[in-house]
Amino acid sequence: MKLLNFLPFAGKTHKSVNRKQQFLAQKISRRYCLTAVSLFALQSVVAVAGALDLVMPDLPSPIPFEFGRAIHLGLADLWPLIGTMGMVYFFITAELNREIYSPPLARWQYWIVVVFSLAIFASLSLKIGNGREFLEGLPVLYLGICISLAIASYNLVRTLLIDKRNVTPAAAVMTVGIVFLLLLMLPNTITYHNPITDEATKFWIVHLWEEMAFELTSAGFIAGFYVVSGLADRNKVEQWLYLEASLAVVGGLYGTGHHYYWIGFPAIWLVLGSLVSIVEVIPVGLLVHMTYKGLKSKNLRSRREKLTLWLLLSSIFYHITGASLLGLFITIPWVNLYMHGTYVTSGHAHLALFGSLGFVVLSGCYYILSWGSEPTNKGYKSGVLAVGLLNVGLVSMAVALLIAGSVETYLWRYLGMNFEKVRMLLNPYLMIRALGGGIFALGDLLLFWLFYKTWKQTKVKK
Repeated sequence: MKLLNFLPFAGKTHKSVNRKQQFLAQKISRRYCLTAVSLFALQSVVAVAGALDLVMPDLPSPIPFEFGRAIHLGLADLWPLIGTMGMVYFFITAELNREIYSPPLARWQYWIVVVFSLAIFASLSLKIGNGREFLEGLPVLYLGICISLAIASYNLVRTLLIDKRNVTPAAAVMTVGIVFLLLLMLPNTITYHNPITDEATKFWIVHLWEEMAFELTSAGFIAGFYVVSGLADRNKVEQWLYLEASLAVVGGLYGTGHHYYWIGFPAIWLVLGSLVSIVEVIPVGLLVHMTYKGLKSKNLRSRREKLTLWLLLSSIFYHITGASLLGLFITIPWVNLYMHGTYVTSGHAHLALFGSLGFVVLSGCYYILSWGSEPTNKGYKSGVLAVGLLNVGLVSMAVALLIAGSVETYLWRYLGMNFEKVRMLLNPYLMIRALGGGIFALGDLLLFWLFYKTWKQTKVKK
């Protein structure tokens, strides 16, 4: 029963503190963040249902597995996108200390991205899709996502141009990240008859969104948070930000090459992609060093900043282990030859998504939704418990998938055993993966409830 005292199902989880004047864009950003964490909660439930369906296909399901998987992958792209939009609006106004060019445009943009995102999920649940992995919604619906990104790009660029002399590096990097999200999505609204062209443009979303565009927006948020919390001074943070932005663009553009080889590009792309992927580890290592020095020299007293940091530290850990080191290992050509497209890839994808993006967006959303408040002791413990469950669930899923992928690689790709026989031998590992997914979903739902109560308790009455 004592455990129940930690859970935020009743009572206040946050108490109000002295509020500073908030810009209208920062108030609008709250709706983006609440929507993002709501879709994240939905994604974890869909993922658990899909994991169970994979090992127990006779279970009744209103949506076929292939469309459930498509919804899961669509959510993995769109909830971080919506959360990132809110984070960028909040932290750009904080960096510049002034309002954005047009708050009404930010409101319209919110409704456009939400309506078209829900339309994608609704159409897939009705078994309407195009069969294109990761982007299985109708192309016209992704055009709606592009419209929202175009509005954001215009709004942010105009905001920077109002006072060009006082543009900070963090504000500029976040704006460039949003523009890249638009430019990389636009080609994916077109239907291609050439399969190589189709696959190449698809990986601009699968890989470049995460490894380049979102890296830039996340770096801007991290820079702003480290300065505000006192973990590092602005000069050191901006030096790191310049390096991170440069390597994110170079590493993202050329590192994607390890995907290109398998869809018909010249062999040089496999080698180039593997070599350039090495540079992506450098800024993460520097961030670890900067974080360590900051925590050593400063004792964070704010529970709000501590909970934000717990989520950020989770991101850094998986960014190093799952995205960088594991990603670097499986891009080695003779390793990639056997492991490409196995469950090892799936394990890497889960760790990389939450390492370079997922936990960063969650930390930013919490920081924004809890603005003007401080967690109670109960609220803080509930948040730490939720983060702990997310980490235990994610590690369990990833380890199970990596073991399953290694067994799959050896028996199927190396020994040449029958695929169906190998698939049946993987069921125990996939059951562990489903169990890990259940733990992850529990942490996700607990975190969502904490976020919702935080939003409700900090909502400004009109």
